[in-house]
Amino acid sequence: MKTFLRVLRIIAYPACILIGLAAMPVYSAISGVVWGETVQSLPSKSETHKAVLLKKYNLADINFIVKVDGRRVYLSPDLMPFPDRMYRETLLWDDKSRVVVLELMGKRVFAYDVEAKRQLQKGDLAHLKLFPMPSDENFAHIKDLDE
Repeated sequence: MKTFLRVLRIIAYPACILIGLAAMPVYSAISGVVWGETVQSLPSKSETHKAVLLKKYNLADINFIVKVDGRRVYLSPDLMPFPDRMYRETLLWDDKSRVVVLELMGKRVFAYDVEAKRQLQKGDLAHLKLFPMPSDENFAHIKDLDE
């Protein structure tokens, strides 16, 4: 009996590790469909707020979800998935850590004022300074391919 228990322990540890490794892709697939896969988590410059971008895969489309401080503030309309499933999605904060912006394919599709707790409309972004932006504050010169 003691030999059986010893063999069982020797087999159990590697088996648990293998089961855990096998469960990771299953968890990723389920989370991407049920509540969304985290694409980006971005604290504000002042670190008082945190924005999270999720990508949710449905049967034939993709939705983007923006959460600010744990509260869902945006759900995109159904978007057709490209063959590579990339929309070049990114979140940006303004210089005052007040407004978070969602960009898809280089277009600003959503902006949210965390202080006023409201979605910004057309024309509200003109006075904002969004980061990251090219400036003298960059410590490394990043050269554009077209330069």
